[in-house]
This record gives sequence, structure tokens and C-alpha cells, in this order.
Amino acid sequence: MISFFKLSKDDIIKKIVAAGFPAFRGKQLIDWVYNKNVFEIDSMTNLDKAFKEFLINNIKLINLETIKLVEDEKGETIKFLLLLGDRNTIEMVIMRYLDKDSSKNRNTLCLSSQVGCKVKCPFCATGTSGLVRNLKAEEIVQQVSIANSYLKQFNAQINNIVFMGMGEPFYNKDEVLQAASLIRENYEISSRKIAISTSGIIEGIKELADKDLKYVLAISLHAPTDRVRDYLVPINKKYPLNQLIKACRYYQQKTKKRITFEYIMIDSMNIWPDDARQLANLLKGIDCHINGIPVNSVSGSEFKRPKKKDMYEFKKLCEEYGLSFSIREEKGTDIDGACGQLRNKERK
Repeated sequence: MISFFKLSKDDIIKKIVAAGFPAFRGKQLIDWVYNKNVFEIDSMTNLDKAFKEFLINNIKLINLETIKLVEDEKGETIKFLLLLGDRNTIEMVIMRYLDKDSSKNRNTLCLSSQVGCKVKCPFCATGTSGLVRNLKAEEIVQQVSIANSYLKQFNAQINNIVFMGMGEPFYNKDEVLQAASLIRENYEISSRKIAISTSGIIEGIKELADKDLKYVLAISLHAPTDRVRDYLVPINKKYPLNQLIKACRYYQQKTKKRITFEYIMIDSMNIWPDDARQLANLLKGIDCHINGIPVNSVSGSEFKRPKKKDMYEFKKLCEEYGLSFSIREEKGTDIDGACGQLRNKERK
């Protein structure tokens, strides 16, 4: 059995032609899956019996099952718990940014790339379960079709992708890059609307630069000093800040692209005035934007969300030092929107 979601549209047609069917049958199949979001072969009404039998015996479509779906009160954040073929579970989140002008609506999908995560950032619910396994490219790609199937009721579809769900994308680099390429081609989402977020895996950052891949690079920074970052992002002990920033400068020299730095904002830990000064010194000369993220409250966690006035004071200080800084619009806090929280509840 060949996974449909592991193939480009051209490869799908080639395999169908090689099996003795006309190319238009492949185009019909692609239309059903990618345009109509229909995944049951028996429901594809314009396919003949012989072609349906071929598909049933040779092509594997969706093999991820939605076992739980939670929406926030506004219907802007939709969280899915998905069951994989081996009975493991992952999460994905749709974030809808709705505008009065519907043509400007943005539907972002936060994808998972691993079952669990071995980086084990202490503020992240995913890391508490450790790493179980990497996702295959087709398991990553399927998440987009499941999201589009949900959005069909609104006559909408995913138009932005962020690899910011469960897992460290660059610890599953080959499958992630293959999935990103398939998403770009098969769902017609441009590279500049696909973001890959890393905790700071230098080899992945350099490969993105060397291959001149046009995806947005986001780095989970979270602290301007090794002392604090060693605790918040344990991988920092392997890839300390001086090495990480050197890799960022290399990436920027090669690609000329702006980098996004994600900065989790934690009360009494990393938003002191001196943190703003050190952050400006650390990132001096790098074309970047800092995305301030109020920490999510995870059950039993020591990390507390700062007061709004403290977050905006930190933002103001960073801007006075010349940094571009925004505070992320919060979505999904009423449904435990942070990665790993829903999965952990179900596992318990």
C-alpha cells in the first residue's frame, strides 16, 4: 500500500498511469481529496468500479482519526486530538484570525512533527511525556487535510502552516522538510506562509540556509543568557547562545530573510529590565522580530503568567533598545490550547 499523502500530485498521476488507468482518473482522485476533502473511496461518485478497486488495494488515504475536538467560545481556536495507526496520539490546532473583509481571513494550522518531545522544556506539557517516535511525512501532511475537512463548513481552508506543535522539527528534519515540500505543492501554500520553529538545533538552521529553502525560521529563544536558557530550553547546554546566534547570522547572510524569535514571558524570571538590555545586545545586527508569548499555565507548573502591565513594560523597553517586538494574540486559553495539554489529559 502506498500512502497518498506521501506523494506529489505528479507522482500520484504517474503511478495511476503506470497501473494502466488514464491520467484523468488521477486528477479526479486529487480533486476529491484536495479540493472536496472527501477521503472515502466509495463516496467518490465519478470513479468507476475498476479504479475504485485499484485504489482500495493499492492507495492508503487518511489513517489518522480525530478522537477528540475542542473549540473555544469564539470558535477561533479548534484543538484536535488525533489517533495514529499505532494507537499513539498527537495534537494539532487550528487558529482562525477573522477579518471583516473575508478575503483577509487567516486560518493557521499548528502542526505536530513528533509524538512527544525529547527537548523537555519545563514549561511545555509535551515534554513531560518524553519522545515516543518521529512522525512520517504522510502523517504530518494528513493533518492539513483533516483541518481543511473541518473548515469546509465555513467555506474556508488552511492558508498558513506553523511547525510549532508537538515535537522538535529539526530532530525529525528529513520527514519535516519532505512534508513541508508536499504541503507547499499539494495545498498551494507558499513557502513564506510556512514557518518551522526550532528550539535551536544548529544543524537544521544551517541546512535551511544552505538549501535556500524559503520557509520562515522561528527560534524558541526564551532567555538572553545561558544561565536562564539552560533551564528553560535544556538543549541550550548542547547548543549555547553564542553558537546559536552564530548560526542565525550565517542563516541571515545566506538567505537575507528575517528571523522570528519566540520569547516565552514568565513572571519574575525573564522579563526584568536587564533582560531587555541583554536581549538587545544578543540580537544586535540581526534582522529579526520577537514574538512575546505569555506562558500557558500547565497543571502543577511553577511558571506563572506575568501581569499584562509587566509584559507591555518589557515590550516597551525592548522597543526602546531598537528591537521589533509584539505580544502574541492569545487564543485557546479556555480550552488548554498549549501543545500537549489535551493529550496528557487523555493519557491520564
